[in-house]
Amino acid sequence: MHQTQARISLNGPTDLLTTVPLLLGFHPDHSLVIVGLIDGELQCTFRVDLPGSADHLEHLQDLTAQLSLNECNGSVVIVYGEAELAQAVAERAATRLVAAGMKPIDQLRVDGGRWFSLICGNACCPTGGLPLPETSAASCEVAVAGGYAAPDRSAIAAQLAPAPAGRRAAVARAVLAALMADAELDWVAQRDLDLQAIDHWMDAKLLPEPEAIAAVGLALGDLDIRDYALRRINSGRFEGNRVDLWLWVTRHLEDDLVAPAATVAGFAAYRFGNGVLALEAFELALRASPHYRLAQMLMAALQAGIPPGALSRIGCGDREEAEVNDGPTCPADAP
Repeated sequence: MHQTQARISLNGPTDLLTTVPLLLGFHPDHSLVIVGLIDGELQCTFRVDLPGSADHLEHLQDLTAQLSLNECNGSVVIVYGEAELAQAVAERAATRLVAAGMKPIDQLRVDGGRWFSLICGNACCPTGGLPLPETSAASCEVAVAGGYAAPDRSAIAAQLAPAPAGRRAAVARAVLAALMADAELDWVAQRDLDLQAIDHWMDAKLLPEPEAIAAVGLALGDLDIRDYALRRINSGRFEGNRVDLWLWVTRHLEDDLVAPAATVAGFAAYRFGNGVLALEAFELALRASPHYRLAQMLMAALQAGIPPGALSRIGCGDREEAEVNDGPTCPADAP
């Protein structure tokens, strides 16, 4: 399961259906998508895989708790797949949503480039469906704001694919050289260099080369430096939360260093509303380090449907005011 969150005004099924892939980050297939509404406005979007057949509906995940957590009072059910299974899935999902006080205002099916209403029997919704347009006013609005739909989920996972072997080897050599150099520095000097590296690369227009990747990767292994990076992401000052930077660093690191970087990348994606990319990053972190606690916590939050905005104090710990050495304040404390 994954979620996205946005507040968008919608004017009919085609607005919604053309926008959902941009909110999810990819074009769904064989999926149940539940759109949560607050007073008719889109609040959040959740997606899960369909069961293998209508005989296995007990495996269909119930998403009502996630919508309730986001304070939704309405919903739309969308099923991507063949007719018989879609009808059964929609009915089951709608029953649960009605019982939870979030009655669907529509139930839709998408298949083969066409969309179908599962509850409207009027001439406006022919049994053969209607062509699904490529864009709409709402989807253009989301695209302008930075929304992008990959062809499928595998294309999202590919964003975390390891960098070419030669570049990873260069980073590994730089890691060894940095460790030898670090041995000659005291803790305060090393901490200052690590903070400067985070600040520099979050502001930089270019992506780091191997020596700098090694420095950032090693720095994130310090929990204080990692949390400083999380606070910088939470500040909202950086375009796209610099997901590009954190993905780049993650892709170049070996397993012994990858968990902190992948977790930071996932956090940046989560805060930006890209739930599926966040999930892929957390899974990568936990494959490398199964007990990495922050990745475990953030994955649990994502799967529970906790809104990205609820993460605004992640990385702040017990801090009440400013970062040490006059760094940025935590978002909840900032003026």
